[in-house]
Amino acid sequence: KEISIIELGVAGGNGIKSILKYKKKIEKVLDIKINIIGFDTGTGLPQTNEKKDLPFFWKQGDYTNKDLKDLENQDPSIKIYEGNISNTIDKFILENNLKIGLIIFDLDLYTSTKSFLDKIPELSKKELLLPRVFCYFDDLFIADYSLDQTNGEPLAITEFNDQFDNLKLGKTFDHINDFKFPLAKGQIFTLHDYNNKDY
Repeated sequence: KEISIIELGVAGGNGIKSILKYKKKIEKVLDIKINIIGFDTGTGLPQTNEKKDLPFFWKQGDYTNKDLKDLENQDPSIKIYEGNISNTIDKFILENNLKIGLIIFDLDLYTSTKSFLDKIPELSKKELLLPRVFCYFDDLFIADYSLDQTNGEPLAITEFNDQFDNLKLGKTFDHINDFKFPLAKGQIFTLHDYNNKDY
């Protein structure tokens, strides 16, 4: 009857606003309540010296948003956790008990993405995951900053799959015509929680 959608990396808030628009349409059709959870530092990208973060491309302070509270005020279903993801995810786990149906990853950096993925076992243990959770990774196809399987989000995904036996991120086999926006198909993964009793 009630689920959460998570956006990691709120930045200017366009993602939250888009989710809110679709949430209202979905709730009119389905008997379900959707809560929107955002995570953002509020001060843009953090300083990093980790080469796997591609610091020659991403810069400290990129995507700053000082108006996160204004986003929360747009709808009572919106909650923003402000601060570094390595700290705020613990607060979220303590405060929430709703199943997560979708996670949108837009943290840009390898280290930030890995920080969240490393907490997935805790989400599973607390039974906060649906058996299969859709995951969208924003930074998987841009060709102009040397992104590949050895850095950034791709490396964080690979390490996650190597580290955990009963939690896996996989791309669904499909046909390019199944998607209205074909370029995005390579960015959509399913998080399989094989520990889930409902799997």
